[in-house]
Amino acid sequence: MIEPVLRATLLGLQLGVTLALVAAGLTLIFGMMDVINFAHGSLYMLGAYFGATIAVELGSFWAALLIAPLIVGLIGGLIETLSLRPLYGRNPLYHILLTFGIAIMVQGAVVQVWGARSRRIPTPELLSGTIAIGPVSYPIYWLFVLVFSTILIAVIWIGIENSDLGIMMRASAHDTEMVNALGVDVSKVFTGVFIFGAALAGVAGVLLGASRSVNPDMGFGIIIEAFVIVVIGGLGSFKGAVYAALAIGLVTAYGAVIAPTLTELFLFVLMAIVLIVKPSGLFGATEAA
Repeated sequence: MIEPVLRATLLGLQLGVTLALVAAGLTLIFGMMDVINFAHGSLYMLGAYFGATIAVELGSFWAALLIAPLIVGLIGGLIETLSLRPLYGRNPLYHILLTFGIAIMVQGAVVQVWGARSRRIPTPELLSGTIAIGPVSYPIYWLFVLVFSTILIAVIWIGIENSDLGIMMRASAHDTEMVNALGVDVSKVFTGVFIFGAALAGVAGVLLGASRSVNPDMGFGIIIEAFVIVVIGGLGSFKGAVYAALAIGLVTAYGAVIAPTLTELFLFVLMAIVLIVKPSGLFGATEAA
């Protein structure tokens, strides 16, 4: 009994911190720009596809983990600059329709360039095999993903809370006019946040692309999980996204052990309970605030 529970816990934590990379970018973009970005899952997918191509062509998973997120971040910057920027301050429905259209176009472009066949990112020899954690034989790669993602999330959290850049980001989100009046170009801050969020999605795409199937539908699958996380954690809350992602990861892992066919139902029941108890999410701002 201990072994399946421990394995599910490790897998849930690993999945949770990786999902946090996707959801963190999504919630940062919403918190800063009030943009509901349905194309965020496509950026995750592009990270996986670029990662697979780079890993095969250069023969290096590490090169893929470094280069693919940079490419995805650049693409995210182009999306923000050329399509979203003119719509800031308008009805959020415009953002939803635009980013949903971008997601469909990106999926079509992926099929055109890479084809519809599923693929996988090869993992390095260093991370192959398993390691004993108590009674559980756990894949070394999954343990690497858990540790790497946790460190990355912790660094980002500390940066947002304590660095001058983090203070500028929060100030730009709360009072754009005041920050502009102080001589800071808020549009560049917004673009930087969008690039950063896209790059985080690219990192998650590479990490999960080595343990999941890389296919043209993966973007729409991940965006549903990401929005559930963001809603549970509270729109615009980085802390909420991290805690909610861990909760979703654990619910998914335990659900796969208890009742695999009901895992998705568990996720939406959890979201419904949170929204009934606290409609703004666990760490979201209340209406009065």
